Amino acid sequence: MLSHIVEAFTGKNEEENKKKIKGKVVLMKKNVLDFNDFGGSVLDRVHEFLGQKVSLQLISSINGDPENKLKGKLGRAAYLEDWLTTFTSLTPGDSAFHVTFDWEEEEIGIPGAFIIQNFHHTEFYLKTLTLEDVPGHHGPIHFVCNSWVYPAERYKTDRVFFTNQVLHPLEL
Repeated sequence: MLSHIVEAFTGKNEEENKKKIKGKVVLMKKNVLDFNDFGGSVLDRVHEFLGQKVSLQLISSINGDPENKLKGKLGRAAYLEDWLTTFTSLTPGDSAFHVTFDWEEEEIGIPGAFIIQNFHHTEFYLKTLTLEDVPGHHGPIHFVCNSWVYPAERYKTDRVFFTNQVLHPLEL
C-alpha cells in the first residue's frame, strides 16, 4: 500500500515496472529475391513510416484465456524495430531486426508460440525468432519458422508459429 502511494508521488507507474523480453527476428526481404519488386520495398518503407508495421504477439504455453476458449493468453503487440533504417543489400542475405515485448509473467508465463502480422505491402521470408532472457526459463527460446509471411490482408486467420522446444511440466 505504501509503495503505491510513493509511486503516485514519484511519478512511477506500472508501465515502468514491467519487464521486457528482447527478441531477434531473422528474415529475408522479398526485394533481395526479386529485383523487379524494388517498388514494393519503397512501399514497405512508406507503410512503416505511416504506422503499418510488422507486429508480433507472444502466446502463453501454460496459461489459458477463459474468454478465448482457453487458448493460450496473448501478450501485447510488439513491432519490428528499425525497419526504416535497416537497408538490405542487393545480394541474397538475411536481415536481423530487434523486437521488444512487454513481459507480464503472471499473465503470459512461458511463451510457446507467437502470432505475426505483416501490415506492409510485400511479403518476406521469415526464418527465425529468438527470445533472450525469458524469466522462469533457462536459455533462449527459439522459433524456427522458414515460411513466407504475406500481407495480413491475405489471411483469414492469424499466422502462428510454435517454439521448437518441448516444455516439460517439471521445468516450468
